[in-house]
Amino acid sequence: MLTVAACSSEGSQRQVVPSAAATTSADRPAERHRLGALAEGARMAEALVLPAEVDPALVYPGTSGVLTRTMLLVSVGHNDVIRDAATKNGLLTGFVSAGSDSTGSSFTTVLTHGVMRFPDESSATRAAEDLGHAASTSRGMLETESRQAVSLSGAPDTRFCLYKHHSGSNEGGSVDSMAFTPHGKFVVFTRVSSRTDTEAAAMTISAVDLQRPLLDSFAATDQGRFSELSSDPEGMYALSVGDDSGESGSYGPRGAAHFAYDQVRALQSFQEVGMTSVGIRGTYAYRTRDPEAAQLLAKVLADSAVRYRRIRSDTLVPATSPPEAGNSRCWSIAAGGNNSWHCVLSEGSYVGEIWAGSESEAHDLTARQQRAFAATR
Repeated sequence: MLTVAACSSEGSQRQVVPSAAATTSADRPAERHRLGALAEGARMAEALVLPAEVDPALVYPGTSGVLTRTMLLVSVGHNDVIRDAATKNGLLTGFVSAGSDSTGSSFTTVLTHGVMRFPDESSATRAAEDLGHAASTSRGMLETESRQAVSLSGAPDTRFCLYKHHSGSNEGGSVDSMAFTPHGKFVVFTRVSSRTDTEAAAMTISAVDLQRPLLDSFAATDQGRFSELSSDPEGMYALSVGDDSGESGSYGPRGAAHFAYDQVRALQSFQEVGMTSVGIRGTYAYRTRDPEAAQLLAKVLADSAVRYRRIRSDTLVPATSPPEAGNSRCWSIAAGGNNSWHCVLSEGSYVGEIWAGSESEAHDLTARQQRAFAATR
């Protein structure tokens, strides 16, 4: 089962990251290049291993999105020395995804995995070295001591370091590893929170091994042509409604799965219904193969939300739907809070998914999404 959650909420590993997509000056060359880099980052989501492919237990999504400087800072624990090492070596773009085996602070394993794009192979190799050095000699926002650089058996080109927590929600402490592996003009970034050093090392090696062939098959855009890339190649971002966030953009099936609960099943479902593109803004707008496939996807999205979404111990239950969106269904969590409302609707071959914090917001977004779909007829 699958679903997509719009932004961070209680009981989720997600953090809100400001959108880098909005602009009012896309006619300037520098701005066109910046937007093209974001579009290339969204394309890279199709070449990124899903955390749940590394460990099927990681069914709860974390913070995912195009790897801007802000997103990188969040992903590395607010360590600006690591962020600056990437910038110094010419970070162009990238994508990062995360998954955990539970919600809130009750998790035992969290994997944050991403790919950074640099100008060429030599700059990527230097970047991996500098990033590894920065990770082992500086501290993030909540770290009280430096990480320890460790040689990773079987992965000599990976810069791997460990930080040990001696207290917290996991009895006996836990470890947080960070690794940077050069691969052509890319650097694979892998961060693991787990119970032991051995688990962190094994998950890092597995993630990198799965990542390499995806990068080998990815047709990277020459950086000189970033400005030619469309940020909405299939027009689905234009069909989504609401406010932008750090997730905003247009993605293919694998890219969409990064934002989903149970990512492996999500990807399978997207492929089964012929979903080729999703536009993400305040809502999630999917295009499927035909009306029957759209109805199936709407049901899968709803089933997944009911199965996985929690605020403390409360779950989603059926709730009122907006009367002006007759093909919609909604659920809510009585305790309220961020993402306490979930609605789905199908209109022809399109599917809309809405997460909101109140009935009025959910109904407004659902009705607006229905009107946007109806206008395509």
